[in-house]
Amino acid sequence: MIPRSTAYKIYWAGRYLERIENMCRISLLALHNGVSLDNLAKEYGLKDGSEIFQYIKNSFVMLREDLRNFVDEKTLIEVNSLGFQIDSDVNDLEGYFIRILNDVNKLSQSLEIFFVKSKEELRIRAQEENEPELFGNKL
Repeated sequence: MIPRSTAYKIYWAGRYLERIENMCRISLLALHNGVSLDNLAKEYGLKDGSEIFQYIKNSFVMLREDLRNFVDEKTLIEVNSLGFQIDSDVNDLEGYFIRILNDVNKLSQSLEIFFVKSKEELRIRAQEENEPELFGNKL
């Protein structure tokens, strides 16, 4: 069984992966509809388009740190592959976001396989409540 802290890491790793995927999808949608990344960034409360890339990188750093705590070597290879794509050249914006989405999909599949293989080990422990001690008086 896993401790609650690992369960939270699993939860947040999923959220960070989802953030990366959503930002790439919305950026692709914006590019296909003629909206600049600067305008998209302003809708998200960011200064300019470069902060979209920083948002993706920051989400990846948090994702990687959470995943390092519990995944196997195969999954870490997929994590490194995603990191390589995030740090790759951004001259072709559409290609950049598509490559990241492809690696997000590969990482998701790798995580799914990992969880299926180790589902018995990954049961979350029930939280035990501490009973107050009664001194001298037994009920």
